[in-house]
Amino acid sequence: MITIRKSADRGRTKIDWLDSRHTFSFGEYYDPARSGFRALRVINEDRVRPGAGFPTHGHREMEIITYVLEGALEHKDSLGTGSIIRVGEVQRMSAGSGSRIASSTIRSRSRCISCKSG
Repeated sequence: MITIRKSADRGRTKIDWLDSRHTFSFGEYYDPARSGFRALRVINEDRVRPGAGFPTHGHREMEIITYVLEGALEHKDSLGTGSIIRVGEVQRMSAGSGSRIASSTIRSRSRCISCKSG
């Protein structure tokens, strides 16, 4: 059975540069009934203020998919590669045994969906 959870019904993190909605337990939000689905651990909708973003942070043994709904998002990783993801584009990253990434907006506010499994 499919359960629809509207944005307002999901977990939330709101800080000065980020407004994020969490489908599953994430960060400070914890819901024991929603800790993931099989290997899927994260489905977040992130709204990021212009010129802001996620500082360099690590991931390991994880597949990460980012889909941009509004604006543009720049990704850079510890291997020296990077890209700009625009509206309607998808980025897939395999963290493997470990990588470090940073993400930031380009000029305007961005809104994206991030899915992580591992």
